[in-house]
Amino acid sequence: MFKLFVLRGALLLGSALPVTAATACDNAFTAIPDIQGTADSSPLQGRQLTTRGVVTAVVYPGSTAAGIVLRAVERADNAGADSLFIADNEAAAVYQAGQLLQVSGTVAEINQLTALAQISDIKLCGETAAPAPVTLQLPLAEQQNWEQLEGALLRFEQTLTVNDTYGLGRYGEITLADTRLMTATEVMTPGKDAVAMNTVQQLRHMLVLDDGSYQQNPDPLRFGETLLTAANTLRVGDSVSKVEGVLLQDERGYRLVPTNTAHFHSTNPRPAAPDAKPAKALRIAAFNVLNYFNGAGQNPAFPTRRGASTAAELARQQAKTVSALAALDADVIGLLEVENNGYSQQAALAHLTNALNKVTAKPYRFIITAERPGSDAIKVALLYRPSAVSVEGKAAMLLAKPFDWGSRPPLAQSFRHLASNELVTVSINHFKSKGSCPKDSADANADQQDGQACWNALRTASARALSDWLATQPTGVKTDKQIILGDLNAYRLEDPVRALEQRSWHYLSAAEGRQYSYVYRGRSGSLDHALASPALAKQLHSMQHWAINADEPVLLDYNTEFKSQQQQKLLFAPTPYRSSDHDPLIATFQF
Repeated sequence: MFKLFVLRGALLLGSALPVTAATACDNAFTAIPDIQGTADSSPLQGRQLTTRGVVTAVVYPGSTAAGIVLRAVERADNAGADSLFIADNEAAAVYQAGQLLQVSGTVAEINQLTALAQISDIKLCGETAAPAPVTLQLPLAEQQNWEQLEGALLRFEQTLTVNDTYGLGRYGEITLADTRLMTATEVMTPGKDAVAMNTVQQLRHMLVLDDGSYQQNPDPLRFGETLLTAANTLRVGDSVSKVEGVLLQDERGYRLVPTNTAHFHSTNPRPAAPDAKPAKALRIAAFNVLNYFNGAGQNPAFPTRRGASTAAELARQQAKTVSALAALDADVIGLLEVENNGYSQQAALAHLTNALNKVTAKPYRFIITAERPGSDAIKVALLYRPSAVSVEGKAAMLLAKPFDWGSRPPLAQSFRHLASNELVTVSINHFKSKGSCPKDSADANADQQDGQACWNALRTASARALSDWLATQPTGVKTDKQIILGDLNAYRLEDPVRALEQRSWHYLSAAEGRQYSYVYRGRSGSLDHALASPALAKQLHSMQHWAINADEPVLLDYNTEFKSQQQQKLLFAPTPYRSSDHDPLIATFQF
């Protein structure tokens, strides 16, 4: 099933449909627009009545939600929708598009969809040609709203863009729009305009497309004519044409139930390996390893607290993560969401590093801290290549407020780049997420309704404290070349990122312009950032968000839940794609 959100264009209504003479039908009926009314729910809810219309489509055939959709023969004067869902399994099995029916039943709101239910009688009045779809274009025109189009048979002649595939595996639904939509605070400063962009304006651009099957975890899973596999993917940024279907509504919003097979086009193909690193360059990367837990120190080891549920899942997770890390070809890698279970050879960090060293010609080591990296279940970590850099000074962590809770303690380590003899201090960070909001609206960390969600105050304080801490040269190595990187859980123009820029940190932007590392609810933006001191920023050769994860369907990750045995094989490959939910970032410097 899919969720529908948005569209646009002029409503094209034809003249009254020619119908053959009625058989057993009379002239006493309530027009569909009068049943629909002009509000979100029917003014006739609960009334037993008779209505009449031409069948435009059969939806969810063979399921408990099966029914037919009727369109009024003539358009009424009011602004109510001219189509109505008839909730009746038997009718869905008997009637077809083009038949004029007279139906008696009770007006109901079924999960916010106005419908006629508890059907007591259906008469076939005549037949005509199948009604033509209403042509729409995204974004939805200002004078239109979805309630007016409820039940309508719609056609989109424009090519649409895939903006989200999160529900593809569980419900067979994807979110489309007329373009790739960005999170508001990625492109504008927080405030009322940003909130309006996310909650009002962008909804007029978005459309949730259903697969029409009304089943969870569809197997096999197809998009258009294509079977989804680990090799045949559907990525955010791909395009879709010939979209046509019936607009329905449930508690999750409006959705388009298809009446034909849409055409999918791979317009955002998977990127190959990152750009080659120039000789003698220094490459620093950050990668969120999506809760890499091996369960060491707990009995039994599985399920782990946050990551793999079984040893088999961990093996799948490790294979994908290692392939991604190896392809980065980075001299220093900052890791996020590693299990905080120590630095022994049995711990998660050593477990991952040892696996990585089995596939790379230039092995890595990990930085060990003198203190436990906070009390959170996850920690940040640093890997480095002794063949490219040497460790200088001490590993430093900031454990005091505001890093005693929420934002994970940052880790800083200085390295000497062997090819240039330059000293660079690297700080890997993971600020508090936007979830689990305070219940007290007066709390400074509550959602301020400015587009930054909750815990923004804590993240901003974390950014300021981090900058002040690095100014003290906490590793004991004095250098004007420093870099902050990691998941700040703030989009590009939110307060934490701007607070760092106000302290003279230079934001490292990707050469391709608009960048993103994460997709959430149909919007793309970057939660992962790199900012360098002025001296280091001058040496930037290239900055890249390697788009291997955020654009990929979540069901291509290592997890086996909600997948048949066949799907567990078909949807998995030991490749970098969907090794995490965040894209890695790669900063390359030449001295």
